[in-house]
Amino acid sequence: MNANGAAAQAQQPKRVGRLDGVRALCALGVAAVHTSFAAGVMGAYTAEPGNEVLATLLAGLRPLALGPFFVLSGMLLYRPFARWTLTGSERPRIGTFLAKRLARLWPAYILLALVCVFLLNYDAVDGPWYVLRPILMLQVYDYTWIAGMDPAWTVPAEMQYYLALPVLAVLMHWLAGRVSDPVKKARRMMIPPAVITVASAVWTYWIHRPQMGVYPQEYWWPFAVGGAFALGMAMAVVHVLAEIKPHDKPALYRIAARRPLLLAGAALVIYAVNCTQPFGRPGYGDYEGVGLAVTQYFLLLAFSYVVVMPLSIPEAKSRVIDAIVANPVSRYLGRISYGIYLWHFAIMYFWFETGSVFGTQPALMQQLRGTISFPELMSAVLIGSIAAATVSHYLLERPIVAAVGRWARRKEAASAAASAPASPSRQDHVLTR
Repeated sequence: MNANGAAAQAQQPKRVGRLDGVRALCALGVAAVHTSFAAGVMGAYTAEPGNEVLATLLAGLRPLALGPFFVLSGMLLYRPFARWTLTGSERPRIGTFLAKRLARLWPAYILLALVCVFLLNYDAVDGPWYVLRPILMLQVYDYTWIAGMDPAWTVPAEMQYYLALPVLAVLMHWLAGRVSDPVKKARRMMIPPAVITVASAVWTYWIHRPQMGVYPQEYWWPFAVGGAFALGMAMAVVHVLAEIKPHDKPALYRIAARRPLLLAGAALVIYAVNCTQPFGRPGYGDYEGVGLAVTQYFLLLAFSYVVVMPLSIPEAKSRVIDAIVANPVSRYLGRISYGIYLWHFAIMYFWFETGSVFGTQPALMQQLRGTISFPELMSAVLIGSIAAATVSHYLLERPIVAAVGRWARRKEAASAAASAPASPSRQDHVLTR
């Protein structure tokens, strides 16, 4: 590693508490949207909203609350690869990278899958493949509905972008290797994220055409969220460029660092625009038409950028923002936000008492709409999801992540020792043998 690479890594904080806080808000936002639909607050097709004001406010979070999750993944995971290209530091090891990602994503997901399959959907089990399909994250391709795992379609998408990231990193490194100036390198590195963003927009248009019907099988494939992941990768390039050019930081970085509240205000404006559901109906959770889907695609990208960018810059100080996302409660909920996201739908089925464990076939949420009040269901979802996420985090996820982290450190240390030049005495001994 050269001096620039070492300095860049030294400047990078290990963890940013504010990013935990925004994860918490997004997970709770997704849970609130789904709960409001199940409780009859949000309208759907011929069913009018139960509370127009609350339905409009919650529908405005759809799908904006999902965006920051993918942007954060793209930004945080690609940043070491961006340093490799822009600073000449050592390339991240692909094996340990993938092992850590698998340890972070898979255990909690498998636990959810086993609980949902054997407690809620046991009567639907028709062979080993029914159980293996969700565990291998393949249920999204021949879309198989498994009650309780309804929001977990994003997990296979996340995993597949983890697999694609090293390939994209090599491609971006190759593109940047043809020039020496860091700014020119950064511009070339932006080409693949830009292509992915455009391709995802085209995919979003294609799957929402009227002839595709409502929620076609392709809707659950990972391509539609590619733009958010690519945006995170582009933001990682901006961050690393700011690290190696501290006196000439990119304009996007400088604005976010100096005016974090300005970007927070922009996020509120984008959210307000989405509350109007352009080309759609405010307060409804209908399947989006082409106009609304494409508009929301770009609103999601803009919203995710103005939310995540200032929070990821250490010098972007704001007491107001920190009070919201950096307080102890937000940071704790952020640490278990993956579990909250995974479990909130399953908790609803258990609260409705529908599924194999209750002696019934799991009912569709459309059939259950309005049978329980929103305050009751939201309270159950919050308590149940936080409890399940806490147990999963401390008894399953954290021990596995820690064990894989120790393995990765030993492997990296052994590799570094093997590649280090031998000491003079050692060299002499080798030469005399």
